[in-house]
Amino acid sequence: MPAPSDPLSSPPPRLDPRAMERALAASRAELSLRQPVRRWRSQAAGLFAACAGMALAVTGVLMVLGQASGSALMGRAPMLAMLLSTSAVCSWGALAPRRRPLRWVGVGMAAVSAALLVLTRAAPLGPSNLPAWVCTAGHVSMALVPLVVAVVALRWTAFDPLRAVVAGLAAGTVGAFVGELACEQGAGHVAAYHLGAWALLALMTWGLSKRLKPRTYAP
Repeated sequence: MPAPSDPLSSPPPRLDPRAMERALAASRAELSLRQPVRRWRSQAAGLFAACAGMALAVTGVLMVLGQASGSALMGRAPMLAMLLSTSAVCSWGALAPRRRPLRWVGVGMAAVSAALLVLTRAAPLGPSNLPAWVCTAGHVSMALVPLVVAVVALRWTAFDPLRAVVAGLAAGTVGAFVGELACEQGAGHVAAYHLGAWALLALMTWGLSKRLKPRTYAP
C-alpha cells in the first residue's frame, strides 16, 4: 500500500503569469492616483459636527427671531440631549470599520428617540397657519449639508445598507432637534411629518450611497 503523500512536500501550484501581471498593473494604477488617506475617525467627527452644528445654528437663528425661547430650550433639554447622543452614536457607528453591533445600537437609539418625540409631545396650542408638509420640507432642507457630508464619507467605504441608513439617521436628527423647538403641533403631526422626514433622509442616504461608486472598498 503506498504511503500517503505529504502535503508540505508537494510543489506549490503554478500561478498564471498573465494574471500576476494584470494584478500588478492594477495595483500600480491604484497607487499612481495618490489619493489621500481618509481617517474614519475624522470623518465620523465631521459628520457629527455637521449634524450638531446645523441643529445648533438653526436653533440660534430661531431664538434671535423670537421663534424659540430659552425656557423651551431648557424644558426640552433631555430630549435634545438624547437627539445629539443619537447623532453621535450613529455618526461613529456608520463610519467605524467592522462595528455592525454599534450600528444597531444607533438604530435602537433612533427608534427610542422617535418614540419619545411622539409620546412626550404636548397637546397643540392651536391650529397652524402653515401646511403640515412644511415641517417635512424644512427638516429635509436643514439636513442637506449633513446628508452631503455623510454621502461623501460613505464613498470611502464599501457599500453597506445598514451603514448608509445609520448615516442618514444621524443627518435626520437635525430636523428632529429643531422641530422640538419650532413646531407646536401635536403627537400625530410629529409622527407623520417629523418622523416621516427622518425616515426619508435615511432612505435618501441609502439610495445615494448605493448609486455612487465607492472610492475605496474598506470594510
